[in-house]
Amino acid sequence: MATKSLLSRPFDLLIFIFFLTHIPITIFIDSQSVLPRSWYADGAVNLLDWYLHSVLVWNEILLQLPFFFVGAYAFATGRRWIRQPAIVYGVSTATTLLPILGELVLSPAKTGVRQVELVLFYLPYLLVPLALAVRMLLVEDPFPQKPRRLGRKKV
Repeated sequence: MATKSLLSRPFDLLIFIFFLTHIPITIFIDSQSVLPRSWYADGAVNLLDWYLHSVLVWNEILLQLPFFFVGAYAFATGRRWIRQPAIVYGVSTATTLLPILGELVLSPAKTGVRQVELVLFYLPYLLVPLALAVRMLLVEDPFPQKPRRLGRKKV
């Protein structure tokens, strides 16, 4: 059975382009976090520096900051609807922190602060979101209700 042309499947075309554009980004930008920087042209190194200092900060301001308020409210009040957003947040944040920690571990410290101190500072920002995602994936009801006693109505 022949598959329809990619041009006749707009969503599939969008996903195809999305994947295709990530190939050079991963090769020339993201991989710098784990491979020697001497392998890359100055332009790629500068692009990574710009990305780390601007795009990640805007991501935190525009996406994560609002989620922190929502998440704090949901956990304080035991709202079950937070389960899926917490999984997305936890996986996204842990995934973002892996290359940041890789950069700290594999590159010489540029700030004058020892690398070990920086890694220890950032490690909870990897581990806590990762633990959150795992918990929410494994527990269907993150805030189980206490069983009601027979004969008593909740007011």
